This record gives sequence, structure tokens and C-alpha cells, in this order.
Amino acid sequence: MLELRPRLAMIGALIAGLGFSAPASAFPWDWDMVDAQFYRAYEWAMMTLPDGAVTRDRYVPNSDRMTPQGQALTNPLTAPTAADLATGKKMFDVYCQTCHGVDGKGGAPVTKNDPANNIRRYPIPPPNLSGAGAITASRSDGYLYLTIRNGGAIMPRYGAAMTDHEMWAVVAYIRTMEGAAATPPAPPADPQ
Repeated sequence: MLELRPRLAMIGALIAGLGFSAPASAFPWDWDMVDAQFYRAYEWAMMTLPDGAVTRDRYVPNSDRMTPQGQALTNPLTAPTAADLATGKKMFDVYCQTCHGVDGKGGAPVTKNDPANNIRRYPIPPPNLSGAGAITASRSDGYLYLTIRNGGAIMPRYGAAMTDHEMWAVVAYIRTMEGAAATPPAPPADPQ
């Protein structure tokens, strides 16, 4: 033990003689901390986007579902297969069922209002997607698709969570529910 102390003292003297600080026992790793380059937030100019870069955000304002272009969108799954409907049901169960209910008639635990027990979770209950008074019968496929993609009054948008095919599959699945088939509008009256 006595012979080790003179050696440590000699190493310390050597380090001090080379210009390093004597308490720097973490040699040579102390160089990294001293010479490290770091920047504080907003201390440097942000990198600009390269030419031709396109945003990946697929958000379209909610008003697009009410425009003639939004209404004119048609479901590319004109004759959905069993696999398409299974995909639509799976996506409905994951994303829609929590608010619209298992059968699309509401009553889901997330949005159920119970005035008798003074429970009011949402000021606007979600619309019924099936059954008597289903809103889907009077809405076009484009309206439903854009609502799923961009969200609604309280409904979140699922454009980033689902692919286009999955969103159209949800529309096709909703159309199979009771009372949810699209009812074409009546033709305008003849002005004679």
C-alpha cells in the first residue's frame, strides 16, 4: 500500500505537468465535458425544408364535408367484400364503438349522459348511426368519410389512425347497420 501512493503522486504530477487539472480523475473523459458543443433552445437557426417537400398532415377543414366536392365523394368499395366489412367492423369496434355504441345506437359508457345520477359527460351526445332516426341515412358516403377523417364537433379526427381503405371500410360497415342505408334525396319538383 505504501508503494502505491508514490506512484499515484507521480501520475498526478505528470498530469498536472501536461496542463490538465489535477482533480480531473476521469482522464481522458473530462475532455468531452469541457469541449462539448451544446445549444440552448432557439439559439440557432432552424433547418429549412428542402425544395419539393410536402406535408404529411392530411387534415382538411371540417367544412369540406358540407361542400359539393365532399358530398360528391363516393365509396370506392362499391361492392364491399366480406374482408372489407370485417376490416370496417374491426375499425368501428376500435375507434367508433366507445362513443357510438356497439350497434351504433349510442348508449356507450364514454358518452352516456345520466341526468338522474347527475352525470353529464358530453354536452353533445353522438348521433345515432343506426336504428330509428339514424343520421347516416341522410348523409352521403363522402360526408361520413370526411367526418371519420377530419372529425366533427367533439369527435376526434382519425385520418392519422386509419388508412383510406380502412376509413372507407368503416363507411361500408356502417351502411350494413339497421336503418343506415343511404337514402337518395328526392328529385326537385318540376316547376310547371
